[in-house]
Amino acid sequence: MQSEAIKVSFIVVTWNRLDDVLRNIGYLSKSRLCGFEILVVENGSTDGSAERLEALDSIRLIRLDTNVGPAAARNAAVACARGEYLVFLDSDALLSKKGAARLVERMDREPTLGIIGCRIVNAYSRRLDQWIYPFPPSTHEHLDFETYSFSAAGAIVRAEAIRSVGGFWDDLNIYNEEVDLSIRMIRAGYRILYEPRVAVFHCVSNQGRLGSDAFWRFQIRNWIWIFYRYYPPVERWRMISLYVLLYLAKGVATRRLAACVTGIVEGLRAVDVISRFRDKLSPREVHLLRTLNRRTTLRLGR
Repeated sequence: MQSEAIKVSFIVVTWNRLDDVLRNIGYLSKSRLCGFEILVVENGSTDGSAERLEALDSIRLIRLDTNVGPAAARNAAVACARGEYLVFLDSDALLSKKGAARLVERMDREPTLGIIGCRIVNAYSRRLDQWIYPFPPSTHEHLDFETYSFSAAGAIVRAEAIRSVGGFWDDLNIYNEEVDLSIRMIRAGYRILYEPRVAVFHCVSNQGRLGSDAFWRFQIRNWIWIFYRYYPPVERWRMISLYVLLYLAKGVATRRLAACVTGIVEGLRAVDVISRFRDKLSPREVHLLRTLNRRTTLRLGR
């Protein structure tokens, strides 16, 4: 940790991944940035992580009693981070050596940028590991472009911006919480960028990970809740119908149909979300989001 004024707060949430988070901290501690801090949110682990992390003076530890999910855990760090920029990383993901400097330079140069998402690759094969974007990776993996969302496995966020829009939506718990945050950032006038020159190396861990059923269940449940929260009636039901059909097809293709159906039912039942959040998207905002997330291919897998 540096003694200068803090430019960047690295935020890492961990749950039962002691070896992974220690490796991550080791890499971050060697950062060449002038002025940074490392915040680790210990999300109710049962593997002795908290006790081991408390002994480190290179980090600021936020210790939670139970696993509140990544959305709420990141919010706990956002509330006390001191950096102008926040870099979110999964505990089993490593930021490339020059990555932080490149991200900061881009954010400094373009004040309308609210979020920059990194290129997430497998640490062992160096092949693309995550791809949430509407374009085919075969044509866009190495191009930068504005987009509708990002992956918090590796991204930089303008602290002022995320606080002004209210942080992550805790109710989502896990999966698509980045989509929800992105909608509010875009509505506030910020841009979201995919930056292929900054790689985050995903050292895929089997520890601290939910199973496939939970993935599919929460994915579609949270999409429905997002549509309830933001979209006006006609567009809301158009999007819900489209995504329900899509996730039924995904469920059949991945043999996780029961999980998808459970998520659909849970999502549809939460109709109170519609009235809880009355500030719906305008037609112009709906069009902008549709443009940023205009799908050109159909992906049935994860």
